[in-house]
Amino acid sequence: MEINLSNQRTFWLAFFGLVLTNLFWALNATLARGYIDQVAPIALNLFRWLGAFVLLTPFALRGTIKNWPIIRPKLLPLTGLAILSVTFYNSLLYLSANFTTAVNITLINTLIPVVTLLIAWRVLGNRPRLMQLLGVSVSIIGVLLILTQGQLLRLLTLSLSQGDLLMLAAVSCWSLFTVLLKKLSINLSPIIVLYVLIILGLPFLLFAYGIEALFFRFYLPSLSHLGLFAYLWFFPSICAYIFWTYGVHHLGAEAASLSITLMPLFGAILAITFLGESIYWFHIAGGICSLFGMLLALVSPQRFTRKFYQKGSAG
Repeated sequence: MEINLSNQRTFWLAFFGLVLTNLFWALNATLARGYIDQVAPIALNLFRWLGAFVLLTPFALRGTIKNWPIIRPKLLPLTGLAILSVTFYNSLLYLSANFTTAVNITLINTLIPVVTLLIAWRVLGNRPRLMQLLGVSVSIIGVLLILTQGQLLRLLTLSLSQGDLLMLAAVSCWSLFTVLLKKLSINLSPIIVLYVLIILGLPFLLFAYGIEALFFRFYLPSLSHLGLFAYLWFFPSICAYIFWTYGVHHLGAEAASLSITLMPLFGAILAITFLGESIYWFHIAGGICSLFGMLLALVSPQRFTRKFYQKGSAG
C-alpha cells in the first residue's frame, strides 16, 4: 500500500509540475514578445541563463563536484542536450517573435507532442499507445479551438513565414532534447542536471551573442529590465526546467511533451487577466480538451486495470 501511495504521489507531483512549467513558459513567451523591441533575442536568452547560473551556484555547485564521476563520462551527450535546450530552443523562439505572430508561435509549439512521439518511436523504440494518440488528438483539438476562436476553418488561411520556420526548428530541438534526456536517464537530481546543462550551454550562447552584437544588435541589461530578468531567472528557467526534468523522468518524454498543449490555454488566461480581454466558450472548451487529453495520455491502461482490480479485491 505504501508503494502505491508513493507512486500516486510521484505521478501527481510530476503532473502538476508540468502544468506549472507551461504556465511559466506561457508568461515567458508573453514577456518576450512585449520586450522584443527593447531587448535583442540572443542577449535575452544569454542574460536569462547567466542569472539562473548565479542563482543556482550556491545550491548546485557542491553537488556537481561531488557527482563529477557520474557526470564526466556523459559530458558529450550532456553537451548535446545543453545546445538543444539552453542554447537553441529559446534563442529560436525569441528570434521567431521578430518575424511571425504570437498565434503562429503558439500553434507551432503544439506540434511538440507529435514530433516527440515520432522521435521517441524512432530513438527509444516506444511505439505510441492508443491512449497517447487519442490524448494528443483531443489536446490538439482543444488548442485549435482556442487559437481559432472556435472557427477551425481559420487554419486554412494560415501561412508560413521566416519566423514560423524558426519555430519549427525550435520545436524539433525541444522534442529531440526531451527524448534524449529520457534516453540518457542520468541518475542525478534535476537541479544538478539543470546546472550542468547551463554550464555546458553558456559558451555556445556567448558565441552566438558575440555574433549578434557584432553584426546585428548590441544589448546590455539595464535597471529598467531588472523585473523582466528576475522573472526569467527564477520561474521559466530554474523552476520550469526542474519540473520538466522531473516529469520526463517519471512520466516519460511523450507524456511530458503533451503538456505543451496547455500553453495556449494559459496564454488566453494571461490575456484575459492582464489585458482585459473577455472569456468565451472556446476558451473553456479548449482548456477542458487540453487537460483531458493530457490526462488520457499520461494515465496508462495498467493504472486503470490495477485500480479496478484493487477495488474488486477489496469488495
